[in-house]
Amino acid sequence: MNKVIYLSILLVTSFSVISQEQPTTWTHTMLGERIISPAYRITENPSVIDTIIPSPTVQYPLLNRKMETKITILDIEPAKIKIVEKLDKLYPGYVRLGIGNYSSPLGEFYYNSMRNRKVNYGVAIKHNSSFGDIKGYAPSSFDNTSGRVFGDFFTREFRFQPEFNYLNHGYHFYGIQDTIGLISTDSLRNRVQSVGGSFRFSNYTSKDSAHLIYSIFTHYNYFHEFQRDPDTVGYNGKNNQFSIGTDMRYKFKKNIFNLTFDINYNQYNYNQADTSFTIGYTPIEQKNWLIHLRPTISTYGKNWKVTYGVDLNIDTPADTVFKVVPVIEAKYSLFNDMFIPYVGIDGGVKQNSFATLNRQNEFMLTGARLHNTRIMNFYGGIKGTLSKTISFNARVSYKLIDNLPLFVNDTVLSDMYRFRVIYNDINVLTFDGSFSYQSGEKLKIDLIGEYNIYSMQIGTDLYSQPWHLPTYAATLRANYNLFEKIYVKADFVLQGGRVSPAGLFDTDATTPKADLGILADANLHFEYRYSKRLSAFLQFNNLAAQKYQRWYGYPVQGFQVLGGVTFGF
Repeated sequence: MNKVIYLSILLVTSFSVISQEQPTTWTHTMLGERIISPAYRITENPSVIDTIIPSPTVQYPLLNRKMETKITILDIEPAKIKIVEKLDKLYPGYVRLGIGNYSSPLGEFYYNSMRNRKVNYGVAIKHNSSFGDIKGYAPSSFDNTSGRVFGDFFTREFRFQPEFNYLNHGYHFYGIQDTIGLISTDSLRNRVQSVGGSFRFSNYTSKDSAHLIYSIFTHYNYFHEFQRDPDTVGYNGKNNQFSIGTDMRYKFKKNIFNLTFDINYNQYNYNQADTSFTIGYTPIEQKNWLIHLRPTISTYGKNWKVTYGVDLNIDTPADTVFKVVPVIEAKYSLFNDMFIPYVGIDGGVKQNSFATLNRQNEFMLTGARLHNTRIMNFYGGIKGTLSKTISFNARVSYKLIDNLPLFVNDTVLSDMYRFRVIYNDINVLTFDGSFSYQSGEKLKIDLIGEYNIYSMQIGTDLYSQPWHLPTYAATLRANYNLFEKIYVKADFVLQGGRVSPAGLFDTDATTPKADLGILADANLHFEYRYSKRLSAFLQFNNLAAQKYQRWYGYPVQGFQVLGGVTFGF
């Protein structure tokens, strides 16, 4: 207790001293007692405690949930790849030789240049003839030889296409019944020849579609008839036909501009060797200019296309010099080209020449006046593809035709074995269609048919019927390839409703027309290719042996067989 009092006084005194201006130092001495605890020894020894603490086991149970999955595999047609180490060997030419009944030889020669990117040229010659006769008629032998030389030459920007052609056709006017063989082989003979050529110059581009594409073309043909009948020597016809023109095409955005311009000249001369006859052999010299201009514009979208323009013709000399026809066509694609309906108006002028009429009916009278045919056609239909192998087209059209050439048997200058050319104005309503099936290179089938309703604008007896034109017609074609070895071709042609002017020459007939019956012609062709260079063929024509009349008084040959070989070199 005393110690505490002393310490308190000391602290009070110390604070008092600090507060003085002049500090004073004090020293205190006193005794203290320190107590030290006694030390003792730890008798326990250290040891390691080895204790394992177990870890808890955690379990994760699996939830059994099944999710249904469905995998659909699309069938992919395997690609056909022909792997070759080098290109197939080509043979530049071949020769085909054959012989058939009616003493009918056949010969063909063809030669073409090999692979070349800058030039392609070739020559083709064909001959077929028959020295047999049709029973009960005048001699009907014929020979037909044609040839063509062509070329195709390329530069970096231009293309040149020259061509030369030749025709030599000899035949008889056999449309006279002769059961006892009084008519000699040398009588009623005729021969025509044709020499011509064409040339086309054009540019091309593969880089820029918006580029003017043009071509310049020209054509010339000389056609000459040789009358071998001694009574008509010198009374032959000559025809010169020349044309020159250009085609242009330019694409701008979604518009395609097309322009066709050509000038056509035709000169026809008849009986220039002897002018002393005036009945039936009056000399004829006709010249005709036909200037043709056809500008059109095609505009297209994703599923549609419209073409509009005009077809302008200047025909001189002619009754109607100017002939203008609108050109309109619209079509629309449905279901990715499965169905494409279309409708349009088109037409123009067709220049008739002695050469074109003679090739249509070789038994025509030479001294025929020439008139050009004018056509206006209104049409509409639907076409498309039902699958990758099937396509079709169905159409209806109505045509207004002026100066359509028709052929009527002549009774003035011949005993009905030659044909006069008459011209008539006809309206024709036509329903036609086609169906095609093609399975690769294996099988191809085509079916084509039409039905016509004629309306004659001139109704007299001579002009009352569409002579020799069919009311209905159908064609069936098929090609079959078996193992690249055997090739089969078949075709069948059916026509009906054709009328002839036989009633015009029969005073007892109650009608001027006579039915020519049904034309049914079936043909079958087989070819066996022994190798790439050698093959054999066998052909059957007119399987029904029907001697139908293509022209009144002119039956065709009956059943025909033709066989031969082809050799490549």
